[in-house]
Amino acid sequence: MVIINVKSVVYQALKAIPEIKQVSTTYPDNLTVFPIAVYNTAHKAYFRDANQQELQTEWTITIDLFLKEGSTTAITNKLMSSFGDMGFSSDVGDSNLAGVNRTVLRFTGVVDNTSHRVFES
Repeated sequence: MVIINVKSVVYQALKAIPEIKQVSTTYPDNLTVFPIAVYNTAHKAYFRDANQQELQTEWTITIDLFLKEGSTTAITNKLMSSFGDMGFSSDVGDSNLAGVNRTVLRFTGVVDNTSHRVFES
């Protein structure tokens, strides 16, 4: 059984939002391009069959969104809509870091590796 590569789905979803100017899996040394989305993913087996095939995988997606000026609300709403449409549930928090607005979005869900559907864990 092949585990669905959610990391590539996240990248495509972030690149589909034209307001986001940079997408990365690592934090840059200097924040110079805004808005920037830094993301990471983690997964673990949720359900295995009798042959130890991983039929369902629990995924956690974390996105740090940085914006120099203004509000991250519009982009946050687009991300929540996009991942919500896929079936992921979300948690959102924010903080300001030395003049940079930061929003942390965390999406969770279980991906069925057979049907390619997402449901909440």
